[in-house]
Amino acid sequence: MTRFQQLRLTALAGFLALASLRCSENVDPPPVATDIEMLDGNNQTGPVGELLPNPLVVLVTDESGNPVEGVSVTWSAQSGTVTPATTTTGSTGRASVQRTLGPTVGPQTTTASASGLTGSPVTFTSVANEGPLPGGLAITTNPPVSALTGEVFDPMVQPAVVLRDGSGNPVAGAQVTASIASGGGTLEGTTTATTDANGIATFGDLGVSGTGQHTLEFTSSTFSVTSSPVDLDPLPEEASTGQWGSVIPWDIVPLHMSLLPNGKIFAWGKTEQSDTLGRPRIWDPATKPSPTGLPEIDTGMDMLFCAGHTLLPNGNLMVAGGHHMDDAGIKVTYFFSQDGVPTKGPDMSNGRWYPTLTVLPDGDVLSMAGRNEAGAVVRTPELWNGTAWSQLTGAGTLEIPYYPRNFVDPKNGLIFYAGERVMSRWFNVAGTGAWTNGPSHIWPNNRDYGTAVMYDTGKILYAGGGGHTGWPTPDQKSATPTATAEKIDLNQTSPSWQDAGSMSVARRHLNSTVLPDGQVLITGGTRGGGFVNIDPGLATKEAELWDPNSGDHGKWTRLAANQVMRVYHSVSLLLPNGTVLHGASGDALAIQPGGGIVPVPPERSHEIFSPPYMFKGARPTITSVGSTNVTYNGTIAVTTPNAAQITEARWIRLGSVTHAFDMGQRANTLTFTRTATGVSVNVPANSNQAPPGYYMLFILNRNGVPSTGSIVKVQ
Repeated sequence: MTRFQQLRLTALAGFLALASLRCSENVDPPPVATDIEMLDGNNQTGPVGELLPNPLVVLVTDESGNPVEGVSVTWSAQSGTVTPATTTTGSTGRASVQRTLGPTVGPQTTTASASGLTGSPVTFTSVANEGPLPGGLAITTNPPVSALTGEVFDPMVQPAVVLRDGSGNPVAGAQVTASIASGGGTLEGTTTATTDANGIATFGDLGVSGTGQHTLEFTSSTFSVTSSPVDLDPLPEEASTGQWGSVIPWDIVPLHMSLLPNGKIFAWGKTEQSDTLGRPRIWDPATKPSPTGLPEIDTGMDMLFCAGHTLLPNGNLMVAGGHHMDDAGIKVTYFFSQDGVPTKGPDMSNGRWYPTLTVLPDGDVLSMAGRNEAGAVVRTPELWNGTAWSQLTGAGTLEIPYYPRNFVDPKNGLIFYAGERVMSRWFNVAGTGAWTNGPSHIWPNNRDYGTAVMYDTGKILYAGGGGHTGWPTPDQKSATPTATAEKIDLNQTSPSWQDAGSMSVARRHLNSTVLPDGQVLITGGTRGGGFVNIDPGLATKEAELWDPNSGDHGKWTRLAANQVMRVYHSVSLLLPNGTVLHGASGDALAIQPGGGIVPVPPERSHEIFSPPYMFKGARPTITSVGSTNVTYNGTIAVTTPNAAQITEARWIRLGSVTHAFDMGQRANTLTFTRTATGVSVNVPANSNQAPPGYYMLFILNRNGVPSTGSIVKVQ
């Protein structure tokens, strides 16, 4: 093993050790950079005006000689250029640049500077000779010094070569082919490129699968040239399992949570630690590392626990219903601006405890289910038209359980009730409203406190649930939760529930989150029976991932386990950077199997899960979007240096989650075309396919590695 590989492994091991500690334990501070030294690339010789064959590399370490990540290094060339002018050290502590010699024959120096470090500046010496521009191929950009196996190289280090004729003139329109010269690995990506008017052929999405040192060969006709070496490291374990961060405390159990268009998180619970009724608050992760000590938002009444909530098309948060007492709700409606300013709206006709709010294709909102002030099941949905509520009495006497898993059907704009009942149904809000029977689930029992998500246009996954025989529906019930999952494609002429495989363990009170790569993340829950089982030995802490594109039923993969038991009242929310916040649980009572009522442990905290795609190398970046306000059937101009690497574009509606169901999140895979500056992404054709509002737009490479999401509005 080389010194570089040892340093990389040392850095990774240290990072994982820190990440595994609980907040209550002593955590060593991150390493502090103290030294910078020359590592590779000194004393090279080449023709004037040409790229040196090997990059210039420095190493940044702490006082113990361990590599330090994230240190900015500034480069300066005496003559000629360095690319880029500023670099940041990676996990191995290394930073490197490409050096192009200037037009002057003789020694030329390059300096690498890092403020405050011993050894700064580091000075490299290169020698430029008078050799005439040779005919044939020469490298203008080498591949990176190091990379992960299979990683799609960052655009800054995608190889480029120049082709000249015998007189030194550039040759345009020639094909250049890349291949493995040494190392035995496999070259991935588009392996051919065509020279431009300057004779330069630039590759866009190359990467190498393998381990150890590799070089690339570039050929055109009878000419060839070999790159500087690339050290390939294996993927870390986290590329298969993901990784959980530390436990982050809150002042409340944040069991209602929404992502706002400004990137802030709006949350509230049932009670404060002092046992007073909880109040909403806004946390901005960009400016405040901890969500403790946040100012409370005074609505004039503190009874929004167990309300329904969703983001409106204008980006405000709508909250309707709430807590009168257990099993009984209130009629109130509130609107909150992105800065948390509350506005009292008209009351609904019915109190609602545990209702679902669903944004419709025209921007109206449907409120369905729940219990009123007297504790009676509310059978009549209500429709918000932007100014007032109206009752949809045509729904009749059908009873729908708490927090129905409702989605907009892309074919017709109807509401598809996916569960929790055995029979799914469609609801038409036209006129006074009407139900139509739909397909029944494969699992013959009520899927109470299972979870459902629309992971692509019209495609729904329903996983887990059941385990409580006292659930108030006439359906058959199971005394234990199920591990089974089902999927349905509403785009079909006669959709029916299909087998979606089974999780590794049965779950109740689980959460599902659709990820940028189209997979579905399952977090939390319990495999124990009863309304809420608080036996820590039955808690399901291992996350699971469902890949809908693997086989007929999809593929389930077991991932890393979090630290805290999160059951009833837990939440999971996708964040713009592609990670998932998983938190809360408790602020409730549990009936014990042998009798007696005890509190569900109140978990005033969250943990951040980084999915496997976060550990598969360089991420695509979105430099800008042409407009953050888009129209249906239009396009989004995305500027990105990764255009040649993009294989998929997706957007996901901002989430609003509580009680094992995200009322806001749904996703669409978007078609796109490449442009001179990035990609042009096609917006869905109509609002049936994507209800109006705010979405996180992601672009992805062939490894399913997503960019950070850019938030755009469609209406």
